[in-house]
Amino acid sequence: MKSSLDPLLFSKYKVLSDLKFCIVIPVKNEEEYVYESLGAFSHQKDISGNLLNVNLFEILILVNNCSDKSTTLIREFQNENPKLNIFLEEISLPADQANIGFVRKNLFQIAYDRLLKNGGGVILTTDADTIVSENWIAQNYLEINNGADAVGGRILLSLSEIENLDKSAYTHHLKDEKYQLLIAELETIILRNIDDPLPRHHQHFNGSFAITTECFSKSGGVPDVTHLEDIALYERLNLIDAKVRHSNNAVVYTSARCIGRSEIGLSHQLNLWKNMGIYGSKYYVESTESIIEKFTVKRKLMDLWQNKDASIQGFISQMHKINPEFMLGEEDYFEFRDTTYFGEWFSFLLYKFENLLKHRPPELVDDAILKLELAVRNYADSGFFQTSMR
Repeated sequence: MKSSLDPLLFSKYKVLSDLKFCIVIPVKNEEEYVYESLGAFSHQKDISGNLLNVNLFEILILVNNCSDKSTTLIREFQNENPKLNIFLEEISLPADQANIGFVRKNLFQIAYDRLLKNGGGVILTTDADTIVSENWIAQNYLEINNGADAVGGRILLSLSEIENLDKSAYTHHLKDEKYQLLIAELETIILRNIDDPLPRHHQHFNGSFAITTECFSKSGGVPDVTHLEDIALYERLNLIDAKVRHSNNAVVYTSARCIGRSEIGLSHQLNLWKNMGIYGSKYYVESTESIIEKFTVKRKLMDLWQNKDASIQGFISQMHKINPEFMLGEEDYFEFRDTTYFGEWFSFLLYKFENLLKHRPPELVDDAILKLELAVRNYADSGFFQTSMR
């Protein structure tokens, strides 16, 4: 399988001298949503509320293996909005390339190459069934100006579709949101993450994601995966200690459909929750004890990481205190001393020592929420809470 698309894709479109933001959108059979999705880019505003200069951004749309009217609707929108820099390519991919991972990986790389002609910039991505907020570009850029290397935006369900969502799917979605937000809050409190402070959320997905070209290059780009390419990229960012901001201000609204274009994703999860209601299944999640242990162990290792001048014996002694079952030698010390990034070293430890974290059985989501709320109160200073879902 080829790992890249035709390098001439989008090459016929001139890179404007003012270009700072390149937005990539893959499209496959999205006639129901794509026109409205593009409409959100016709009135993007800056932080002050003024219309954003359209020459600062371009939108690269790759339509692949489409059998509906998506392309026609995109061209209609182009004709009606000639000032917007919307560039369209339509291709038919073979079966081994016709997956979202391959398409998004290549779109990111094309965006990177185009921005590099202007010395760099910001790559952004969203989905064709998603509507970005009117200051979405500006809010992502603000977070990057404040020090972020990448930004995971807040992805909410479309308000117009929520009322038609299956009751079980919606109920489980709300519970999962609360569960995930509490984990995010606890993570920031325990890890003392000044680069991703409260209030924050848990999403770093392609419905709303931005990354600087510098960080994209440093990370090695999107890995070769068929799906969940956003998770794979996020894992790479963690390996290089990238500053990823989970911003509540860069907001998008996405489809609440239960049948989507990808085998795994939000629509797939909504369908699973819908079926839980049909079959009376219970929703189990990772236990609170496992989550707390994961964060506290990581915090201790982060503290140890700050002392790279520790002696071999001092290192072994401190690691033993973190986990008495660690069996360490000189090679583990040199791995610690010579690794460039904490994230890389932490990943190495997780791989090498299967007993780094204890295995605990999952628990019901309602029980987990109650325990997480208590944990947040216990770990946080008074008044240091995230209240978006409570």
